[in-house]
Amino acid sequence: MATSTTTDLDTARSHIERAMADLLAVPDAALEGPWMWPGYGEADRRYGFFRIVEDLEGAAAGIDTDRRRRPPAEAIVAPATLARWDLIGVLAPLTAAELDADPGGGEWTIRQTVAHAISVQHAYAVWTGWWRAQGIRPGEAVPTVVPDGLGDPAFDEAIAADGTPSEIRDRLHRAQDEAAAGLIDLSVDELGYGARWSGMPVTVGFRQARWSSHLIEHTVQVDKTLVWLGRQPSEVERLVRLVAGAWGRLEATIWPRPANDEGPALAVEAAQRTAETAASVRAAAGATA
Repeated sequence: MATSTTTDLDTARSHIERAMADLLAVPDAALEGPWMWPGYGEADRRYGFFRIVEDLEGAAAGIDTDRRRRPPAEAIVAPATLARWDLIGVLAPLTAAELDADPGGGEWTIRQTVAHAISVQHAYAVWTGWWRAQGIRPGEAVPTVVPDGLGDPAFDEAIAADGTPSEIRDRLHRAQDEAAAGLIDLSVDELGYGARWSGMPVTVGFRQARWSSHLIEHTVQVDKTLVWLGRQPSEVERLVRLVAGAWGRLEATIWPRPANDEGPALAVEAAQRTAETAASVRAAAGATA
């Protein structure tokens, strides 16, 4: 990804994460209270959440209207950022104790599940790059053994989700963004190169498509773990997950590369509006840190 786009994404993401924190501070009981929609009039605070979703989706549609046709290597991984933000939306309200709570039955904790998801995202990038370098054409034999030790130890599964929620998010962003930077220039021929996944012969393109589905798979696992823990999401938490998902749909128009030249700046503007709206909803609810 170009440096300017990376900078824009960092800025936009910081706005979105601040907005999510403000919205999570609003109690369910305050949702029906009044909120002034700037330039329009009084609505309830619940609508403030939906106004953010509407604004983000409208901005995404505006960026997407005249987009160039994306090369297949970009199009195949763009949905992974929707999956990324849905997972972030699920994790956003959780405490360290909830991340580490044992659901029983030999199941992973939420932290272990997220560590696996982050570690494997990094692994998809590293080992897909190795498969790419082998240049195995259709019909040629696919090796059954791949080298060890290609990955960055910072993404070892044992430690990939260590630290604070912010550090976990940063590691997830880094894993996906570095993967995209290294692999979005794959040609159509390279997407058809031979590779393996779980020991089975597949293509490099198959491994690329797994970025999204693997994150979705383990987001479902987090949802199941929360049920096992007896942890039901509040209405506000459900609404914040919708906000995260709306941002993910917008981010997919500028990630891994922008669909058009104006996209990154428009995304930053939309993210800033989100932060401003979220702050006003929080203030209307009288929520404090």
